[in-house]
Amino acid sequence: MKKFAEIVLKLRTAIVVTTVVVTLILGYFIKDLKINPDIFSYLPKNDPVVKLFDYIGEKYGGNYLAIVALETDDVFSKETIERVNQLTNEFKLVDGVSYVTSLTNILDIKKGEDGIEIGKLIDEYNLPQTDEELKKLKSYTLSKDIYRGRLVSPDSKVTLIICRLREDVNKIEVARQLKEIVKKMNLKAKVHYSGLPFQFLDLTEIILNDLKFLVPIVSLLIIISLFFSFRSLRGVLLPMVSVLISTIWTLGIMSILRVPLTVISDIIPVILVAVGTAYSIHVVSKFDEELSSGEDKIKRAQSALNEVGVPVILAGVTTIAGFISFVFGSYLTAISQFGIFSSLGILFALIISLTFTPSVLSLSSPKRKMITLSENFSKKNGVARFMDKIGEWVLTNEKAVIVCATIVVVLCFIGIPKIERRVDMLDYFRPKNPIRITEEMMQKKFGGSVPVQILVKGDIQDPSVLKQMKKIEDFLKTQDNVHNPQSVADLIEEMNDVMDEGRMIPDSRDKVSNLWFLLEGEDIMSQLVNPEKTEAVIQATLGSVDTKRGRKLIKSIDDYIKKINDPSVTFIQAGIPMIYRNLDDSIINSQIRSLIIALILVFISLVFLSHSITGGLIGLTPIVFTLMVIFGFMGFAKIPLDIATVLVGSISIGIGIDYSIHCVSRFRKEFEKSSSELEALDKTLETTGKAILINVLTVTMGFLVLVLAELVPLRRFGILVAITMVSSGIGAITLLPAIILFSKAGFIGDFSRFINGAKNV
Repeated sequence: MKKFAEIVLKLRTAIVVTTVVVTLILGYFIKDLKINPDIFSYLPKNDPVVKLFDYIGEKYGGNYLAIVALETDDVFSKETIERVNQLTNEFKLVDGVSYVTSLTNILDIKKGEDGIEIGKLIDEYNLPQTDEELKKLKSYTLSKDIYRGRLVSPDSKVTLIICRLREDVNKIEVARQLKEIVKKMNLKAKVHYSGLPFQFLDLTEIILNDLKFLVPIVSLLIIISLFFSFRSLRGVLLPMVSVLISTIWTLGIMSILRVPLTVISDIIPVILVAVGTAYSIHVVSKFDEELSSGEDKIKRAQSALNEVGVPVILAGVTTIAGFISFVFGSYLTAISQFGIFSSLGILFALIISLTFTPSVLSLSSPKRKMITLSENFSKKNGVARFMDKIGEWVLTNEKAVIVCATIVVVLCFIGIPKIERRVDMLDYFRPKNPIRITEEMMQKKFGGSVPVQILVKGDIQDPSVLKQMKKIEDFLKTQDNVHNPQSVADLIEEMNDVMDEGRMIPDSRDKVSNLWFLLEGEDIMSQLVNPEKTEAVIQATLGSVDTKRGRKLIKSIDDYIKKINDPSVTFIQAGIPMIYRNLDDSIINSQIRSLIIALILVFISLVFLSHSITGGLIGLTPIVFTLMVIFGFMGFAKIPLDIATVLVGSISIGIGIDYSIHCVSRFRKEFEKSSSELEALDKTLETTGKAILINVLTVTMGFLVLVLAELVPLRRFGILVAITMVSSGIGAITLLPAIILFSKAGFIGDFSRFINGAKNV
């Protein structure tokens, strides 16, 4: 490390210039960085459930429904019908929309003078004009199940315009175009937007608004905290600049590689604040401590970098080991991308803190002696006395510290079983968000908007197959929270009823064929049956995607399908609930896998770096303590385990290990020089311990601001990371020294010899 320090300080001007140039270049590309909140686009393409979902979408016009709901006093008014017709025709012209279904183009089957009459419910070229015509239309529409509760609410106050989007289009852009069309019309009716495409669009806008609103506030709080901690301009600017540079580099590379931000990776800048500032804070702290002696600046700078470099590198390497665990075996590629680019960002923060930051520190020449961290805290003020008391109490009561920590762990362990798993896009929005309000309305009046699908394979024109399809539909109607099942069998039944032969599937194949012939060419047929008539889809809607209820529904459908013993037909369950089930399974699997991988990688790193298995185990203790606190809090606070909070465990490992390494490294160094354990611990807390305290207070304040975020996962993440900072900091300055003192671990000397050897490299 000594040679490295010499090289850095020798090339300090070149390092500063190069860093600035690289930052400007990569910063230029950030303008092209995209946001993709579509979680479904990150599903593994080799998953059979995903393959089936995509297959149905490609063959039957798309899985994504963008629903525009118009709410008025009475849908069946002249103006509303005209507006529905106008919107329907406008939506058809939008590139990416495969089908549009509304009151003005929905298929209508009724009895005419010459038999069955198949046409539209409303003739778009001859819209109803008089009150009598509108009243007749209302009575007829509400009398038929195919319309009531599907396209118009039973109270006739809300009607839907349903746009089915193709699989190969940008759903967010299509949703944006649909909204623009609606806005241009200046409708008097209240407009609601439902469906995943509109949810994705809102998520994109929320992410941007949160970043614009919260980042300045977080930055301001961190700057204030750093100022009161260091009382110097460079103590404020350098940690913030190092984080800014590493963030720019990371986002710039993501943009160049065309990797968009997601609802998961949008927290990368926040992660870098939590981790990156710690590296520079320790470097600035050590430089202030060394340069305050008044000796040769360059020599003291080399000594400072030599002294702090190894702990910072160890902290960075083990932190990267914790984050890289997300790369292995993640169900969502978005989580793997988060692991890759957060690790890359941490690597950048580490490099910058060991090159750019010391270069700037050595180049700066304060006109007056600043109040350094060491001087500021060494004064016997309240903080210094508080830290002295902590050191004295830990040294004389190491058993009590361990007992207190054990009690906290036991209490938290009680809360862990209370953690719920939840996979629901709506959970990302606040309760008063328009999307949440709309979906509640959709559930109440139309049974929801989440698609449930069953793929049918067989001879679809075979009466026995159609009857089995009707049995499936009838079964779905009995299931809680499932509404509006529909298939081609309903159309055949409707036509047979109009023929006065009863609402049933005809027994004769010829009769089915004759009825089918009349339906050929209708838009709705391509959404329900393939051209070869060898496949069909049964569709329904789900009111909500509650994890437990969803699993119960999936099992019920699968069990019912197994009971159907008919070799002529095969039923395969598909749809959003199946994907959410796999996502739910992946959450717990990813949590366990990432924690195990992270702990193993960190343990191996600690053992390798400390040359001691005991040292590795002791170094893990504060991390395990933090994990128990986090998961216990989640259980008691009813914070669910979802695709965002599943990251917190490994992030806690990454953050917690930094504090442990810095604290242990300094404690051992002081233990070698001092005459007593108390003196070594006091010195550790006065220097490294206080740097840890600065980082804890700074980042905790910043993260707590995230509770103001509109995006719910970001709010939860802010709370959990704030708790992580506090618990890992407390563990590092109290529990870790207590365990070292209590165990009288023999690895202290081994580790110290390793540190000294590394410094001379």
